[in-house]
Amino acid sequence: MNRILAFFFLLAACTTGAQNTEVSGTALGRPGELVRVLVYADQFSLLDSTLASAETDVWGNFSLSFSCDKTEYAFLALGLKKGEFYMEPGLAYRAFVRADTVKGSVFDQLPLQFDLEEGSGNLNKMIGEFNFDYNTFILQHQKQLLRAKSDKLINDFIVREKTRFANELSGNAYFNDYVAYSFASLEWISKIKSDTAILEEYFTGREVLYENIAYTEFFRDFFKQYFKNLKAFDYPVLVSTMNRGELFYIDSLLQQDKWLEKDGRVRELALMLLLARNYYNKDVGKEKVLNIFTEIEKTGNYDRNRIVAGNFKRKLLKLDYGSKAPLFELKNTQGQRVALSDFKGKFVLLNFVTSRCKPCFFNFQKMEQIQSGFENKLEVVVVVSDEKAEKVMPYVKDTRFHLLNLENNILLLEDYEIKTYPTFIIINPNGTIAMAPAPLPDENLDVYIERFMQSYKNQNKEKAN
Repeated sequence: MNRILAFFFLLAACTTGAQNTEVSGTALGRPGELVRVLVYADQFSLLDSTLASAETDVWGNFSLSFSCDKTEYAFLALGLKKGEFYMEPGLAYRAFVRADTVKGSVFDQLPLQFDLEEGSGNLNKMIGEFNFDYNTFILQHQKQLLRAKSDKLINDFIVREKTRFANELSGNAYFNDYVAYSFASLEWISKIKSDTAILEEYFTGREVLYENIAYTEFFRDFFKQYFKNLKAFDYPVLVSTMNRGELFYIDSLLQQDKWLEKDGRVRELALMLLLARNYYNKDVGKEKVLNIFTEIEKTGNYDRNRIVAGNFKRKLLKLDYGSKAPLFELKNTQGQRVALSDFKGKFVLLNFVTSRCKPCFFNFQKMEQIQSGFENKLEVVVVVSDEKAEKVMPYVKDTRFHLLNLENNILLLEDYEIKTYPTFIIINPNGTIAMAPAPLPDENLDVYIERFMQSYKNQNKEKAN
């Protein structure tokens, strides 16, 4: 599609405004389960945002309705499992969730599998067919693609696909850009075009496609490697510049590259990705990185980039030391409700387990010893994630642990980013995160707790003075 035609498609989308969009479906045999439609708050930080949620009825049916103003790369979530789809404003989607065929932890399974009917649209069908061709081509020719001189092979494939999808490319701006940046990624990984050629043709001086997942994925992959390839951005220089904690200095450094110097918007996005990757770098001060994100968020020249900066900050600070611990209120084995706020003024060792996780039980004796060593300063809270706390009860009956059932509060696992069992979290007396995740009990967990207790005590002394 030429750029003039693409402009009119974009203009039509903008003037249409937000439209009611519906996602309904059936998950047979899954009554009373949480269903959500999620998107990324932006596709650079990848911060999750929930558009709508509901529960399946007794037959497993669900229906969600919400406002949508642009084509979105979205996720349908049933419980904690998610599957991707593409969502256009004003359309009605119907999903038929397939039965699970893999047992075990939800984090070890495939993404949510479902068949999708997309009303009067066909974007998912088009992208699915194109992705099949694209992935098949890569699998069949991976050896040739890794060698030099694969220009003809790739160019022939691009011509074939453009011919096959000629009508679709001219009729849908999102699909047109999706295909274009998928081809750009192929040209880049096969090295038939140099980094500077890629920059000039696809990024600098071009519209930033904040909503197109093929664009943003390629952008993130490209710039991750780009800074490694350029000697001007060697490690010591980057580190010292980031540690100055001001946008001016890191932006000036990136402007030394003649291609990045041309486009402030692209340069700023690339800069934010660079900062985020170095947030946990021991040689870079976290507060310096956050200072630069704050400066972009408050005073940046580009509205969308300011939003991205704020999202990066929220994502990086989640479960970081001093951030607010996600609240919970769960039932214990006696049916009494226990909340995180009940432990205000004490350190909390939060332990997520399942009744099927036998190794989880081996930690309880060591945890009891750790708790005894800190007298009444530490509370141990064990959350059983599969709602079968009674099976864990025999292992903790002689302890002072608080044994809680997760029940249907599954989003707590997302809030604490629980991906394996057991997982330990240390929470400060003021309800903020001390460490997430924390080491296992036999990996000097008691030493970490003691350090955090001393650090917390020192901070309170400083505040008092």
